[in-house]
Amino acid sequence: MRVINESKLDELESFIKEYAHDNNGKMPVFSEIMDRMSMTKSVAYRYLSVLRDRNRILYSGKGTLQIPEQSDYFRQYRSVKVPIYGNVICGTPEEEEQYNDGYLAIPEEWVDGECFLLRAFGDSMRGAGVDEGDLVLVKRYEGDGRDLNGKVVVALTEDGNTLKRLFWDGDRPRLHPENPAYSDFLPERLMLQGVALRAIKEIE
Repeated sequence: MRVINESKLDELESFIKEYAHDNNGKMPVFSEIMDRMSMTKSVAYRYLSVLRDRNRILYSGKGTLQIPEQSDYFRQYRSVKVPIYGNVICGTPEEEEQYNDGYLAIPEEWVDGECFLLRAFGDSMRGAGVDEGDLVLVKRYEGDGRDLNGKVVVALTEDGNTLKRLFWDGDRPRLHPENPAYSDFLPERLMLQGVALRAIKEIE
């Protein structure tokens, strides 16, 4: 058997684990490994087989990859399933039905307390990095919001739910869009459902 380059072997293992971390547990396909590592098919197969024989990955030899549960990956990159609830309006607030649209596994390090995901549509929060179709990770919140001045929040108003940046003008809340095409909104009634932590995007 040809000599294995140990640094190359470590690089391959790191690539597989980092890929899984960045893609919600999805493993790279064989062609992606070949491209990333600049390996021929036979060399990539040989290195994957060595990782398998050393129990650093699980590999069937037919393209199916897994990471052993005892691997450091599961200590470094633990994931949790977070529920997806309907949509949040990024535009003029309007009534929107909430429903459970499944779950998404995301890195545990992203989660802070009880969280859920909402899918955004509209363009009023584009300046904050939230585009239509993004999943917004939200930390559930209960309170009057006075401690959230300047934070991006999911707010339920008399006109429905919306994603906006919250400001307080004295005792009066103001919901601010991050798009100059939209105006600030001064709700008569305000119930804060959560604080936005990050947007999860699909790159085309």
